[in-house]
Amino acid sequence: MNTQPRRVAGWAWLLALVLCAPAHAIGGLNRCQARDGQAVYTDTACAALGAMPAPLSAELVNRLTFDASASASAGLLGMRHQGAIPLRRPAASGCARNVGQLSLDLLGAFAAGDVNRIAESFHWPGLRHQQAQLVMNRLQNLSRQSLVDASYWPSLASAGAGGGAMQLVFSEPQQVLELDVERYSGCYFVHF
Repeated sequence: MNTQPRRVAGWAWLLALVLCAPAHAIGGLNRCQARDGQAVYTDTACAALGAMPAPLSAELVNRLTFDASASASAGLLGMRHQGAIPLRRPAASGCARNVGQLSLDLLGAFAAGDVNRIAESFHWPGLRHQQAQLVMNRLQNLSRQSLVDASYWPSLASAGAGGGAMQLVFSEPQQVLELDVERYSGCYFVHF
């Protein structure tokens, strides 16, 4: 059996990952900036530590990528970054029933550049008209950016209760945005 095409595809994937904008998290390692300016590395959401998400340095991303390739091509990075961004589920299939679906919905909606599809993943109950307009304006601005990753980080305080944070990583300009995740009527949504 010829394994050469798989090896080439594996290296091509790693090369593409290295050439992408620096990420905020790789293989479960998340970089945060504490209020005092110190860098904190953790395997949980930055908000659980009272910190803000921050990008990993390009050098660290390269080192983690190299280590992962040396330990089986996917290693610490997992399989979720391989291939094209999946298309968003059809609206008729309902809301995101788990955080994985929510993440994929956001990736697909941003890939399409459709602010209305992005808005479907947001938690709207309780917002007044003026507040909703501000959220839509913010979403419109975000929809013009290229989303690279949407990762869910469970909250230490609310593990299992549907809480946590969805971290969105944009490439141009490089930005990490952390949104709260809320479970509402059996579905998962994000909000600012």
